[in-house]
Amino acid sequence: MKPGKIVVISKLKGGSGATTTTRELATAALADSKSVAIIDLDAQGSLTNWWNRRTAENPESGPKLIQVSPEKLPGIMDQLCGKFDLVLIDTPPSTHDALREIANGADMAVIPTKPTIDDLDAVGPIIRQLRGVVPMAFVISQVTSKRSPDAVEATELLSARAPVIGRTVIRVGYYRAAGSGQSGFETDKTVREEVQPIYENLMALLGDHHA
Repeated sequence: MKPGKIVVISKLKGGSGATTTTRELATAALADSKSVAIIDLDAQGSLTNWWNRRTAENPESGPKLIQVSPEKLPGIMDQLCGKFDLVLIDTPPSTHDALREIANGADMAVIPTKPTIDDLDAVGPIIRQLRGVVPMAFVISQVTSKRSPDAVEATELLSARAPVIGRTVIRVGYYRAAGSGQSGFETDKTVREEVQPIYENLMALLGDHHA
C-alpha cells in the first residue's frame, strides 16, 4: 500500500493564511475520501480551536488531530505516513531549526503568502531554509480579486522559484465557516471553486493523479 504524504504549511509572517489553507486542504482531502491528520505547531492554536469546534458536534467528522511537540514530530513521521493518506502540519511563523528537520521528513512545503511587498519579502528566508530540503509550492492568499495586478505580479515572481498552485480571494466564506468548525470548502460554493484546484494541483505534485 502506498504510504501517505506529509505537507508542511510554512510561513515566516503571521496572517499569511496558513491555518486557513490547512483547514481548507484538510476538508478537501476528506471530501476526496482520504484519511487526514492535522498537526498544529503554532502557539496561537487556531487550528486546534477549529478542530475542537468541529468535533464538539460530531467527534467522527475528521480530520484526526495529532498533538506532538516539534522536537518529537520527526521521530513519528514515518508512522504517520503508514496511518494516514495526508498529514498537514501548520507551522509557527518562524525559521527555527526544528522546522527544517520536520520539513526534511515531509513530501512538500506549501507556502501561503499575501501579494504585498512586505509579505513577499518574508518569503525569502523560508525559501532559503527549505531549498534543497523539500519541494516547495506557493498559494497566493487573500487577494482582492482573481485578476488583481498584485496577485498577477506575485504569481510571476514566485513561479520562478516554485509552482504557484492557486490563489484565494478575501471572502467572508472562509472565516464564517471556521466559527462553526467547518471550512469554506464545505459551506461556500465560490470558496470550493477556489480551493478544489489548489487541492488537485497539490495532489498532482505529490504524485496522486486521481485527486
